[in-house]
Amino acid sequence: MRDNNINRHQAANRYTTELRLRFRDLRRENGLSQAKLGELIGVDQATISNFESGRTVMSVKQAYEMALIFDIELA
Repeated sequence: MRDNNINRHQAANRYTTELRLRFRDLRRENGLSQAKLGELIGVDQATISNFESGRTVMSVKQAYEMALIFDIELA
């Protein structure tokens, strides 16, 4: 059971890392500043910076809003 917990935790960490890097790349490709993206989802620039650097994890709602902005699927 413990190994399953560790594997799930590692998989979740990989997913959040891939997601934050993908959102960073999409933001840049679309010419959006961190401040502008933050404005679009209702957070400040520092929050976007923290997401992109991995200091914080975005909420499911924030991730969904970003997916809608960039017209991508989260799955």
